[in-house]
Amino acid sequence: MGYKIVLTMDRTMASDYHGSLFYGFSACFPQGILPDWFFYRAFCPNGKANPDGSLRFANCGTRKVESALLDNGFTKNDIILAHPDYIDELVTEDTKILSISSNDPLGIGPATSTFTKLFGGEGRMAVKLRELLNSPSIKRYKPRIFLGGPGAWQLRVNPDKRKELGINCVVVGDGEITAPDLFKKALNNKDIPKSINGITLDGDRFFKIKGPTITGLIEATRGCARSCKFCVPSLKKIRSTPVSVLKNEVKINLEAGQRGVILHGEDIFLYQSDGLRVNGDAVVNLFKEIYSIPGVKWVSASHASLSSASSSPRTVEKISKTLELGTNLHPTKSFQVGIETGSPKLISTHMKGKAYPFKAEEWPDVVKDGFKIFTDNHIIPCSTIILGLPGETDDDIQKTINLVKALRPYKSVIVPIIFTAMQTTKLENEKSIQKDGLTPLHWELMLASWEHNFYWFPRIYKTYGRENPLILKTVIHTIIKSGKFYILNKIRKKIKNTSS
Repeated sequence: MGYKIVLTMDRTMASDYHGSLFYGFSACFPQGILPDWFFYRAFCPNGKANPDGSLRFANCGTRKVESALLDNGFTKNDIILAHPDYIDELVTEDTKILSISSNDPLGIGPATSTFTKLFGGEGRMAVKLRELLNSPSIKRYKPRIFLGGPGAWQLRVNPDKRKELGINCVVVGDGEITAPDLFKKALNNKDIPKSINGITLDGDRFFKIKGPTITGLIEATRGCARSCKFCVPSLKKIRSTPVSVLKNEVKINLEAGQRGVILHGEDIFLYQSDGLRVNGDAVVNLFKEIYSIPGVKWVSASHASLSSASSSPRTVEKISKTLELGTNLHPTKSFQVGIETGSPKLISTHMKGKAYPFKAEEWPDVVKDGFKIFTDNHIIPCSTIILGLPGETDDDIQKTINLVKALRPYKSVIVPIIFTAMQTTKLENEKSIQKDGLTPLHWELMLASWEHNFYWFPRIYKTYGRENPLILKTVIHTIIKSGKFYILNKIRKKIKNTSS
């Protein structure tokens, strides 16, 4: 007997990224810049599969859905979290539901859109999703296909694409509560909606993962209360996972062979916070408790806020000391942070909560202070800025250029992305900026950002990739050198062409 429910994802998500989750962002680069055989070996090596074809390490979101199903009447005989390479073996005549997680199903997410507009081509995640859906077993047995994940909104606003891909139902938002009831209806041949909003998980209810995750990532917090208008998580209340639950999830990962932990949250400093005020003791205790678990060799975090760091530098210092950063054992770690703009006006208009407890007009100084605090404590800020926010003027762009240039002394990454109006955000009805809508100043901002990055890339990789195989180190250094020439020259040509 086969499995009634097959959970899976496209090939770009089925990887351990050489143990470095940030390599996963390379999937935002369009197909064609690097040949597939090279790209997947260098940045996105194939994830390990168990003997039954299941994925040994899976993304945390899919693990949460798997857990919710198992806690709601389904059994391990009903469900498998499949490696995409084994989909033709695991989707059989017994399979009634295929559930796919996708970060960017149409390749129109903010980061992918930026790179496709700059370099051309199609988003790699969209290509791999199509390949998955064209698998012979799926075409033959025709299970009902569900799609969720961060990029699900794209198929809601593009119903023709949803139909073209053969997806029966799109779930936008949290899936733990919604998926079990929805799947039961599908198994009983009842009508299901073409699109549905996932019910937000609230209160004291937690679905504990039952299998290991990619790079040991576990969810410390969910949601964000800063209410940035362009962002999906900002529309949710912050929920903190109890330390006891997290420790159990760490042990599951250790038993599977992981040796490190990434604590995920939109702002790890708001763990067990009172609103937007940092609860420093709780945050530091979280890191201490996780790092002290026997077998854990390192701990990091996915996202942090510059305003939280600036308002509580002592918390950053204690975390750095707890994790032994700045030592030969752990030279550095990196957190993803959002700059978004250097304009106090745009902060006030679209993301006033981002600056709290500071005022919008203080934002440029908050960013600089945050970068200094992180740098002094051996944490690399990997940041984003947004081009083309609604209401943006040349003065706003110039202020952001000035801020980017002021950040040169700090070891960091600054990635410019083009504003994309995403459904479920407060700016969903605004117009996404197009390639021909970029002004000379936008390209100047692009240039300032990438000059900053190529200054710091070799220095960052020296420590960040120190445990990578020699051949991979050689490849990365070659890509940095050739990429610097290619990208900076391309941007300079754009400045010249748009200025004439």
